[in-house]
Amino acid sequence: MPNLSPESAKAFSDQFRAARLAALADAEAFDGIIHVVERLGSYLTKERLGDKGDHGGLHEYKDELCEFAKMSSANCPNRGDRKHLLTPFETLFKLVKDGRNDALHQGAFARHLTKHAIELAIILEDALSTEMNPIVMDFLVQNPVCGELWQPVAFVRQQMLANSFSYIPVLISANDWRVVSDAGIARFLGGSRGGKPRTRLLSKTVEEAFDASQKPLGFAPAISVAATATLESALELLEKSSILVVPNPSGTGLLGILTAFDLL
Repeated sequence: MPNLSPESAKAFSDQFRAARLAALADAEAFDGIIHVVERLGSYLTKERLGDKGDHGGLHEYKDELCEFAKMSSANCPNRGDRKHLLTPFETLFKLVKDGRNDALHQGAFARHLTKHAIELAIILEDALSTEMNPIVMDFLVQNPVCGELWQPVAFVRQQMLANSFSYIPVLISANDWRVVSDAGIARFLGGSRGGKPRTRLLSKTVEEAFDASQKPLGFAPAISVAATATLESALELLEKSSILVVPNPSGTGLLGILTAFDLL
């Protein structure tokens, strides 16, 4: 089985994360994950099957993928009386392979298949992380959604709800990144669920909400971390903040963001 370079491992990990998040947004979007599994399987079987890309279905990649999954701590074989909580990789692989070949790909069947595909991806992502560089750059979320001062609060709220974000970074001034949270927006809007007061608050721009005298939209200073920082140092910073921003060295925007979720 060929060794994965840190760059290749990161590329596959990014693909898995994107496909997994897409599947969480669409309960029937299992194909994206399966396609990444196939690409990883094709890479791992190059020595045995060649590099022509016409190996066939998932069954061709089973041995190498199962062997690779053993590198994941999440694929612990000794579960004892808790084995019903964590499905073994081999079982998940069979469920996904058989389900993918089944003709019925909609409704409850598709949702179960997506659930199994997500669990499969989590194990493979964990295995891939063992081949990656233990630095921030290899684990951050690139091209993050950022809030702008001119945007209405309603739009930032919409972005949070649509993407299940808890925090969005906002550039207040040159190199002054702040973080607005879901809790901050909820407090800003208050307990009233309708009427003109709530509409007025939602219509305010982020800048107007930030400068409001009576009930301003709360921001927390964003803690910066270098892309080359170790994960250990990043975890220490995450004790002080729920989100870290990774500025672009050129001073134009962010390379990405890092949260505890990205390091689980």
